[in-house]
Amino acid sequence: MGIARGRFVIDTHVHAQRHAFKFKERGIKPDWATLAEGMPDVQVYDNSARLLYDMERYGVDMCVIMPAFGMTDELNAEIVKAHPDKFVSLCSGTAYIKKVKEGKEKWSIEGHCEELDRLLSTGIYVGIGEGMPGSMVPRESISWDERFKEICQIMEVARKYKVPVSYHTGTLSGYAGARRLGRVTGEWGNPSFAHDIAAHFPDVPIIMDHGGMQGWWSEMYMDSTLHVAASHPNVYLETGLYWAELYEKPLRDPNIGPEKMMWGTDWGASIPQQWVPGFYPSSFADQSRRQGIPAHQVDYYGWSLRQLDKAIDVFDLPQDDVNLILGGTAVKVFRLEDRLPHTRLFKQYLPI
Repeated sequence: MGIARGRFVIDTHVHAQRHAFKFKERGIKPDWATLAEGMPDVQVYDNSARLLYDMERYGVDMCVIMPAFGMTDELNAEIVKAHPDKFVSLCSGTAYIKKVKEGKEKWSIEGHCEELDRLLSTGIYVGIGEGMPGSMVPRESISWDERFKEICQIMEVARKYKVPVSYHTGTLSGYAGARRLGRVTGEWGNPSFAHDIAAHFPDVPIIMDHGGMQGWWSEMYMDSTLHVAASHPNVYLETGLYWAELYEKPLRDPNIGPEKMMWGTDWGASIPQQWVPGFYPSSFADQSRRQGIPAHQVDYYGWSLRQLDKAIDVFDLPQDDVNLILGGTAVKVFRLEDRLPHTRLFKQYLPI
């Protein structure tokens, strides 16, 4: 077992499934265009064995798993049932999306929300995500006003079941990460749109995925994300892809702090770290078209936890606050108290 950094460590952003593109078997040369559009018949498989290995090596107690493109809610449910002490899952209505892409259903937000309602009614899932559902459905560009009305219906489902919703922020510069911005849904390219949602649904927790830093070295999305988190009590930051110096702003902000920060790495995605000595930052997560497509399982935990360790050393952060970032905030937001080995593991005070 690896040395744990906290009392109960939770990675709040994990993909326990992996894509099998099978380029060689299909006689297709790996290229960026193929990855950009996503192969319609891409296969996914249960990759939790590798995930469990990394969790054991790095001292991670539990993961919140979620689907990305091509992944399924159903397979995540199977993974949770096989390891209920290690995993909980978000849902995204993947079966409905698949039917739309195959032409078996005509897209409607009502149909998508019916599927989300059905999934949450099972009690298997603890939230909605990755990102606001519908963002990966192939369709023409829509305005923010139209998209906001869709998101409001998703938020109503979350309110009904008292679960959080993830809101995707930031994007990669390599491969095809930035090519979708503004083409379909406005929220990916403008984190500040979340102000509208948070204000209309103050009782629904919103998690700003990646905290504005999914990849690249620019902080252009991060500052907008921090403004949303600081402005609304129901908005939380996911920080696992922050390099060490990025922790300073949210930690110092009196309206954010460790109580609204949670560690989440995007484990399972193919985003390696880039090393640029003498540059700021000297390392960061992003894809590189010059390197080619990663065939290995990228090690998120080693890099991410080292960055958090550096931040802790610089700011001399109390361990009770570290414990909130690494697990306590997630326990509150996802209501995971019954999964803990003991009560009173995280900071709380009685009013005098």
